[in-house]
Amino acid sequence: MNSRRLRDRYRHLLIALPLAFACSDVDLAAADDEPSLSASTDELPLPNLTSEKIDGGAGLGLTVYEGGNKSGPPVVFIHGFTGSYLSWEPQLSGSLAAQFRVVVYDLRGHGASDKPLDPANYTEGSLWADDLAAVIRAKHLDRPVLVGWSYGGYVISDYLRKYGDGAIGGLVFVAAVTKNGTAEAAGFLTDDALAVFGDVFSADVQKSIDGTRALTRMFASPLRGTLWERAYGSAMMVPPAVRAAMFNRVLDNDDVLARIRVPTLVIHGADDRVVRVSAANHIAATVPGAKLLVYDHVGHAVQLDAPQRFERDLAAFVRATRRNQR
Repeated sequence: MNSRRLRDRYRHLLIALPLAFACSDVDLAAADDEPSLSASTDELPLPNLTSEKIDGGAGLGLTVYEGGNKSGPPVVFIHGFTGSYLSWEPQLSGSLAAQFRVVVYDLRGHGASDKPLDPANYTEGSLWADDLAAVIRAKHLDRPVLVGWSYGGYVISDYLRKYGDGAIGGLVFVAAVTKNGTAEAAGFLTDDALAVFGDVFSADVQKSIDGTRALTRMFASPLRGTLWERAYGSAMMVPPAVRAAMFNRVLDNDDVLARIRVPTLVIHGADDRVVRVSAANHIAATVPGAKLLVYDHVGHAVQLDAPQRFERDLAAFVRATRRNQR
């Protein structure tokens, strides 16, 4: 089946969700064999983090983690669909944490945060905005830099739509998406991703497991050992009803992006198997003055696939934004 036919066949999954709240039962072929765990299976050093539970939008409980240099500029990391705070593990335990105050939280429906099954908890953008605002407020963050990976691009956009960028120091979109629920939005996703989303959203146990395994294997090239185990484990903690509800909304945030006035960096992997580079090009072209970095030979989870380069670029960006604020 050629690329165009494959895209047309599965694009409806992400377009139809906002119109009819039902999961696809398409029986997709299993992906390649499970990734080898023979390489780099040693446990990664866990960061020295503190955690607390706070009230997010509509009182939903969010688990927030903090670490790093308490006197450094604050950076808030926002993970993606089916992720958790562990999506940023290299950044929480390395040189980046030595320079900056790092704050991470599990999105609603993810990780150790509350997971109510009512779709209304995930379909309203103001709730996602209120979650992020609650984190900033609870931690008393002064003009933090927001770093959003993948679905984190939606969350940043939700926040900006409701609160604007007046309290923000800078923005970093990492392999991010800002549109959903239309043919244009589906065009920013790869054929590989479209082909597994039906199973990822399914309430059928086997399909959910197989689809999630296939999706998390697309995050990096390759994502192996402990990093893959944690990505897969975090994903399986997200209930199918939550997964489907997260994409049951039509989003076009071009108007929000065009109003951004704070420094903005867009980072994307050239070998991303989930979100096309065209999504990064679109964000960078829409946000006034945005800078675009495309990493060769890097996949969707840029922060895991190329952590050292990512941390160097992020650190330079945060320092520059801080200097400009003085």
